[in-house]
Amino acid sequence: MAIDREQLVKILFFDHAKVCTGPFLPSTKAFNADVKAPKRDIKRAKELLKEAGYDAANPFVFEIATSNANSIRPYAAEILQHQLKDAGVIVTLRVMEWQAFLNTVVFPNDFDTVLLGWGLSPMPDPYMFWHTQSDKKGGFNLVGYNNPRMDKMIEDSQEIIDKTQLDTLFREMFQIIVADNPYLFLFIPNAITAVDTKIQNIESSPSGIWHNYIDWEKEEIE
Repeated sequence: MAIDREQLVKILFFDHAKVCTGPFLPSTKAFNADVKAPKRDIKRAKELLKEAGYDAANPFVFEIATSNANSIRPYAAEILQHQLKDAGVIVTLRVMEWQAFLNTVVFPNDFDTVLLGWGLSPMPDPYMFWHTQSDKKGGFNLVGYNNPRMDKMIEDSQEIIDKTQLDTLFREMFQIIVADNPYLFLFIPNAITAVDTKIQNIESSPSGIWHNYIDWEKEEIE
């Protein structure tokens, strides 16, 4: 509640991004439009910190670790540091080279928090990120998310053929994951691609422009 996601979108992307509200892409049927991102409320954030035993004399302190392999994320971490300071939270930053970040922070799961981004497919694969069996060395359940109900839903989803039924289950997963709050979902950048005007038959899609590149043609100029 101390984080202003709209400000992140405005500062980092000049509004060429969306606020992220959960684990599945907005362009898919798995997206749950009823789930909204928290609005910034510093007063309530301070109340929650006080209830947890933190105040000016005993501030909440934690580290955000990220990599400079992505040019945006160190700046995002600085903005988060500044925003959280307004609630009395002290954030330290650790920005590392990508391989060192993976080897010493991500793979060993040795962190307070990490700032990362996922490239997601139109068909969700919740097993990778949210099933407890992915909470292991080399697995992608980096935060140790553990919800037996979610495990059961993920396992059930792997046997469902009916697309409508599956989409309904995914939307329920979306709501549960956000409520459990294992991640702070922040933003989804737009993909901005420039292509020579001589190239024809380019069509955009939720996955970008490369899906039909085999049909691209170059206009011949005489």
